Amino acid sequence: MSSKQSITLILSLIFLVFSGCTTSETPPLSSTFTPIPPTETIISTETAPIIPTDTQPPPTPTLPKPTPTPQFEVDLSLHQLISVDQLFAYIRELTAIQPYSGWRNSATVGEAEGMDYVVGVLEGFSYLGDLGMELERQSFHVYLATEIWDSRLYLTIGGEEGEVPVNAVSGHREMVDQALRFDSDGLLNDSERNPVDVDGPVLLLRSADEVMSLAPDEAQGAIAFLDFAVIDPESAGIGVGVELITSLIQKGIAGLVLVTESGGGKYAGDGTILEGIDPDSVIPMLYVRLEDLASMSISCWSDLALVDSARLIWDTDVFSPGQSGNLVARIPGLDSSRAVILGAHIDSANSPGASDNALNCAVLLEVARILDEEAVQPPVDIVLVWFGSEELGYQGSQHFVNTHQELLDRTLAAFMMDGFTADEPGPTIIGMQESSYVRFGNAELPFAEYLSQKAQDYHIPIEVVVDSPIFASDDGAFHGFVPHVRFAFGSNHIGRAFHSPYDSLEIIQDQGEVIVESVSMALIAALDTPRDAPALRVVPEAERHALILASHTEPLHMGPSLLINLDRALAWEGFDVDAIPYGQFPTTDDLAEADLVLILPVVDYPTANNYPTLYDEAWKADEIQMLVDYVEQGGFLVLTNSANRLFLGDIADVNEDWDKVNALAAPFGIRYENDPFPVTAAPIISDHPLTEKISGIRLIANNGLPISAQTGQILAEIARIGALVLVDYGTAGGQVLVLSDLGSLDLYDRRYHERDNFNFLWNLARYARE
Repeated sequence: MSSKQSITLILSLIFLVFSGCTTSETPPLSSTFTPIPPTETIISTETAPIIPTDTQPPPTPTLPKPTPTPQFEVDLSLHQLISVDQLFAYIRELTAIQPYSGWRNSATVGEAEGMDYVVGVLEGFSYLGDLGMELERQSFHVYLATEIWDSRLYLTIGGEEGEVPVNAVSGHREMVDQALRFDSDGLLNDSERNPVDVDGPVLLLRSADEVMSLAPDEAQGAIAFLDFAVIDPESAGIGVGVELITSLIQKGIAGLVLVTESGGGKYAGDGTILEGIDPDSVIPMLYVRLEDLASMSISCWSDLALVDSARLIWDTDVFSPGQSGNLVARIPGLDSSRAVILGAHIDSANSPGASDNALNCAVLLEVARILDEEAVQPPVDIVLVWFGSEELGYQGSQHFVNTHQELLDRTLAAFMMDGFTADEPGPTIIGMQESSYVRFGNAELPFAEYLSQKAQDYHIPIEVVVDSPIFASDDGAFHGFVPHVRFAFGSNHIGRAFHSPYDSLEIIQDQGEVIVESVSMALIAALDTPRDAPALRVVPEAERHALILASHTEPLHMGPSLLINLDRALAWEGFDVDAIPYGQFPTTDDLAEADLVLILPVVDYPTANNYPTLYDEAWKADEIQMLVDYVEQGGFLVLTNSANRLFLGDIADVNEDWDKVNALAAPFGIRYENDPFPVTAAPIISDHPLTEKISGIRLIANNGLPISAQTGQILAEIARIGALVLVDYGTAGGQVLVLSDLGSLDLYDRRYHERDNFNFLWNLARYARE
């Protein structure tokens, strides 16, 4: 039988299992589940293509791996306690938080209430409490957050007015001016309730031609009901919505209601498809599910013609910075010198977020419940993490990684869970994603392969194992630090509900069995991994130490967890890489042990022009002196800068703190100048181990800053101005490497390898080692 035939057979069998369930009727659910052996399990490994660099060094030979401890016998006792009813009860509670008012939208009251709910459940587990379970609530800033206080829609039909449930659209995530077009009073950081109340005749629009041909006198003062299918990015393409809605606002509509139908509505609430709206006018923008109009006897678009008038109430506020957080639960193990981390994000994209990602938050709770019910102390510490603001660019996991370096040093593996959309036919796909060290010559996926084998032992069908460098969810923050996988399941109908108003409990009602299997996989990761002790790390034992200082770098997208290729290059060369998070500074002992200290740019929130700065970051005199002493005693210091605040490798806005690093650079005879380089490449002009086998350093256009140095060697330049400079300092062999652009360190960008300095990073790691 071919692989394709095997996959088809398996998916057909799964379809038969689920064929009695529908999304409109809750299926009968058993309280427990025992995994059943599948007919056949197919594991396909796909390796992401490597985009060539200038001159890639020959691969380092694969390191020998220690012989793993023989695997323990399969023990289904705990797995048989998994309760479908309990899992759906958790999901039901999480998807009911702040209904039609932002739900668990990132960095909002709803997100915090989600964590409050989890805390309440965990505090009810008496055995885990007696065992010493510790709960930690983390708090951190995000650049922008939109809070939806109130959104209401009243329809009048035949003189009778009735209310239907409706939600507001969130604004831009990275541009203040754009975000404020989704703020009801247009004032940043104003939390007063200022509802906008508008009413008018209803204008029904179901095509782009109807919108563009609409006369201003027809639009003036009307409430436009626009079929979301007209601007659906899945079918209409990106940018269509911006053009059409900009036109409607310019023609004078008083309010906008986007009408979604089952199977559509993707991105209707999270604001991403409306980020480029041009007009300065602020009008209410809401979205409603056609199905939620049933209370007004409206079941299809033609019924909307019965509506005489509509009234909208809209109250939202935009904050910069916004406030988000994480919830961390540590369950003590028999051996607390080691740990396994399980994580899932609790926020949603302004939707109920059942599959994305209340489902996996429930999986974490079910793991804790089973351990509590059976009074099981795990073999090592289990750390459960509910991340905030994943939908704003994976921010909660980045903050967790940056602030838990001691934990990561003793972590065996990180098992991250998120929903995903399946392109394959069939009702269900289960898969895992890991990022290998293939660019260093080792293409192994040890954790994913170990879990795949364990899944077969437990008769759980893992369909896909993928090698991918893409930062796709919360697993990405762990790429440079610990063995990790992203575990997910999805199906075509769940994929259609992704980031839509239909990602509700109903959409996953037919997925009870696979949710149980997800809990089983989490239990395997947490309990079997430390018992079996597989060799998961492919890098050598750390003999050296590197510190990445984000002490004055508030944006998480410019922090240590996004320097993935550098983190990995250092680990490959035998470095233990530690991050010093924003707001903290290393001790003299930390610096004394460091073979490399990397300084990230000074950047704080907010950086937007024309808005007040709430606080101001700068290097302090005692911090500067400690770093000067470090270099004077023979240390290797790397300075970086950035003319802009960056978001996933893209320029977001101007960094008004770009010159703050000059106070630290001055003792070494170095200064950054204004007027960023407009180009994206700095040619190498000097032979040096740092520039071996590379022709230039790539930059982000208009982000790298010119370097002036009183002494030192210019390694790369642009128009005879330094872009990469090495300065000797002191009598003990200390050096300072000065980079024009933080982006040259391969700060993760969403296009992957568009700006690739991999060989330079490997040179840097080897130079620091030698």
